[in-house]
Amino acid sequence: MNTHTPGRINGVGPAASVIGPNAVTRVAEALRAAGDELACRAIFRRAGVERHLDDPPTRMIDERDVAALHVAMVEILGARDAARTSIVAGRLTGDYLLAHRIPRLAQRVLRALPHAIAARILLRAIARHAWTFAGGGAFSYTFTPKLTLTLRGSPICRYLRTEEPACQYFAATFERVLGAMLGPRVRVIETDCEASGSDACRFSVTW
Repeated sequence: MNTHTPGRINGVGPAASVIGPNAVTRVAEALRAAGDELACRAIFRRAGVERHLDDPPTRMIDERDVAALHVAMVEILGARDAARTSIVAGRLTGDYLLAHRIPRLAQRVLRALPHAIAARILLRAIARHAWTFAGGGAFSYTFTPKLTLTLRGSPICRYLRTEEPACQYFAATFERVLGAMLGPRVRVIETDCEASGSDACRFSVTW
């Protein structure tokens, strides 16, 4: 069963950091791609962020908007369909980052390198820009004994309480970006999640 703690749902709650607008705009794109504009608007309205549909943000936004949006998706769509939507939104975010944020020359160089070296270079760059997706959280990674990405204070998990890991959006984004550099065999699986009671969200990366 999925429940939430509504801190920001009705526009109140503790102060928050900001996050990139993709975490909202790509969710809207994913919902509309499924062909249900009414559900899309209902979700954004429930989250208190309907303004982002009428005037899509192009600058950093309050991370609480993202948190509220993911709660509303689970409440209206159910956990399974919310997860599917999050995966599509994550892939769309990855596409955007590859098209607009990672220089094409850098992409070509990374693809030509051995995977282990390319992964280290790419993850150093991701860590430097982690504030754009982690908000007030903290991103880290380790290659021992295998590549694991860790996000503490995930914006998605701020109000969400689930039985299963809930950060499919981040897993799909990481998989799309890493896969573009390291090949189609890359898989990113969330093994631990704050929404389901873990102390951090952890993602296992294999290729």
